[in-house]
Amino acid sequence: MTIKNKIDYKYRIGMRTLKTALAVIIGLYISYLLDLGSAIFVSIAAVSTMKPSMSESLQDFKKRLFTCVFGVIVGYFFSKINVEDYLEPLVAGLGILLTIYILVVVKMKDMTQLSCIVFVASFCSNSDKFYYATNRILGTFIGIIVGVLVNYFISSPNVWEDFILAARSCYRSCNLALKEILSDKKADLTEFNKDLESATNLYKILEKEADTPFQYKYKELSREKRIMSLIESISVRLEVVENMDADHFSLEVSQEALKRYKLVEEYSSDLDVEDRVYNYHIEYILKYMDQLKEEIENIKVKK
Repeated sequence: MTIKNKIDYKYRIGMRTLKTALAVIIGLYISYLLDLGSAIFVSIAAVSTMKPSMSESLQDFKKRLFTCVFGVIVGYFFSKINVEDYLEPLVAGLGILLTIYILVVVKMKDMTQLSCIVFVASFCSNSDKFYYATNRILGTFIGIIVGVLVNYFISSPNVWEDFILAARSCYRSCNLALKEILSDKKADLTEFNKDLESATNLYKILEKEADTPFQYKYKELSREKRIMSLIESISVRLEVVENMDADHFSLEVSQEALKRYKLVEEYSSDLDVEDRVYNYHIEYILKYMDQLKEEIENIKVKK
């Protein structure tokens, strides 16, 4: 593959990229104005806190602040151990072991990597250890605050709108898949399953968003729960009918196929057990699709 083929000429700078750059700019100016001497720590924290959702930004807030304070403190105390120069790497190794052990014991295993990095930086710093520790913690705190505030006040991530759009995509792809099934074709559920995964992930994030102080209006999520439940019910029944080998439609399903998709499908009054089960699931899919459409079609979104 040539280098030319690896270059994405169509890429356009997105809002999160612009906000990341702005957060770094603001953070650096604050460092210079307050003469903190911790510009690099402010910048790193600002960049890492710029997440696709506010719940993720707050989660990173807690994680980065904890790892910074914990790693710096442990690194500071281990650096005060007076040993010969050739023994310092052994002391650093013991500090890493202690850092990992403590975090695993208190069930914070996901924070070990960052804490170890901060520990090593603190331990190996050539400047005054207390000055370095103070600068690191203060710089990280300022960077996190700047990142979170920029992410919130400038084009704040709207997971709710993304979820509604994903739900609409689920409805469209389900409609296409069902049309293929009713026209006796082998339906490809790839697109629907992709939309389902997207809606599911966004709903999980939306639940976390509801617990943040930034998204108080999503506390109940009653409509969103109904939407997700309908999509999941449709998914289960689609998988069932897609794997069945039924031959006949009921009168109700035949009429709906004609009404919705202009498909002329003959019906039978003599259905065997598998046909009955097949038509039963089709009827419920149609019912759930109508309910889903009612839930999502009148919601206004900006995107």
